[in-house]
Formats: sequence, C-alpha cells, structure tokens
Amino acid sequence: MGDPADVAGGALSLAVVRAELARIAAARQASDPHLHYLDGRELLGPDEADDLADGLHPTATAYRRMGKRFVAHAFATDGPFR
Repeated sequence: MGDPADVAGGALSLAVVRAELARIAAARQASDPHLHYLDGRELLGPDEADDLADGLHPTATAYRRMGKRFVAHAFATDGPFR
C-alpha cells in the first residue's frame, strides 16, 4: 500500500498519476485538438466505492452507470466524438 508520506519524495500514488496525466494531456491539446482526457473519477467517483465488489472491480450495476456516464460525456455537444 505504501506510505503516503513517500509522495513528497517522488513516490507515485493514484492521485499523483492522475494529476500528471491531466497536466500532460492539457499541454499536448494545444498542438493536438483531437486529444482528450477523461479522469476516471467522472465515471465512478470515490464516493461510489461501495460499487467495487472486492474493493477494486466494479459491480455490474457500476459498469452500467459508468457506461452511461461515458456515453453522456463522449457524445455531448462538445464531446470528443462529436
């Protein structure tokens, strides 16, 4: 599980990786308007951890909700697949 205090020394955590991916995607979008980034927490948020059957894998209900949220995001008027 690691020690959260190690992040200050350069250790990776899920939050650190997500922040770095968002930063990199934003920087590269300036030269590639077709690049899109979607933080997975928009599909299944931290407050929905009860929908992780074993603490890691989503339940069937959670997968359906995630799919609906993805479609709503991807095919929105300003979404990446429009």
